[in-house]
Amino acid sequence: MSNANPPRLAPADVERTPLTVRFCETDLMGIVHHGNYLRYFEVGRVAWFKARGATFDHWEGFQLPVVEARLRYRKPARFDDELVIETWVSERRGASVRFSYRILRGDEVLCEGDTLLACVGPGLQPRRFPDFLRRVLPDLPGS
Repeated sequence: MSNANPPRLAPADVERTPLTVRFCETDLMGIVHHGNYLRYFEVGRVAWFKARGATFDHWEGFQLPVVEARLRYRKPARFDDELVIETWVSERRGASVRFSYRILRGDEVLCEGDTLLACVGPGLQPRRFPDFLRRVLPDLPGS
């Protein structure tokens, strides 16, 4: 996982999104089904953009599909658990951005991972980020 350590970042760079596990997200063992963690990552990513004024109603002429996803499960989440999704940008290039995530229950890390999103135009060809996203996405050392 890349740069999966948000404490090294300024608090303003990490979005912390609360989430309560719903019954429909669990399996017969009462544990959150593994596929739902990608949904939780998306909840955190959308909250990250929204907190920085980049709501999806401004997005025209480009898309940000997920082209890579990695997860590491550490402990199970269960129905009605109160979780926090930590989301931050861990890498930014000219036409891609990597978000990293930690899902916490209190101080326990339940899952961590990252997603790589590519900036593409209407024909799905790679393109540079629009100006407003370049202003929102942080410049990172080494990116």
